[in-house]
Amino acid sequence: MKFRLLILSLVILGCETKKLETVNEKFPIGNINNYKENDTSFVSLKRNIETDEIECGENNCLINIEFTENIPKISIDQSLGIFISKTGDLNGDKANEIIIFSRTNEGYWNNISVWSFKGRKWNEIAKTRAFISENLDFENRITKEDGNYYLIGENQWEEDENGDFKKIKVKI
Repeated sequence: MKFRLLILSLVILGCETKKLETVNEKFPIGNINNYKENDTSFVSLKRNIETDEIECGENNCLINIEFTENIPKISIDQSLGIFISKTGDLNGDKANEIIIFSRTNEGYWNNISVWSFKGRKWNEIAKTRAFISENLDFENRITKEDGNYYLIGENQWEEDENGDFKKIKVKI
């Protein structure tokens, strides 16, 4: 009888209840659908209060990005957090594109992608990776050279002469 009571006590004490909070983030993204009104994107995540980690609920940590004005959602797989910013019109369609930073499970590395909304659907028009450790690392990721736009990332396997990750330019 004492043995059963010991086992029952261990089971009850061993069961941990996670303290979760829902975090709703809102990102202004400017005019995406060319309706002359500013649009907004929304991301809703569940975070463990004690560890500050995202609770996936699924094995692949799928994050859905929702939008105003009946704009279809974008789903980002294998993500541990999202940051979204407008980029301005990069392809001449008179509507903003957006840049999405998706945190990976590889420390400070983020997948960075540029998306264009055309014909009532989203198109990923450029993608790279970058080491993001400070807020300034989110800035200046798109440059214009000789009339062309480029998405700037880093190669995690190659260093430049200063010991920094070598820059990558992906044409948009």
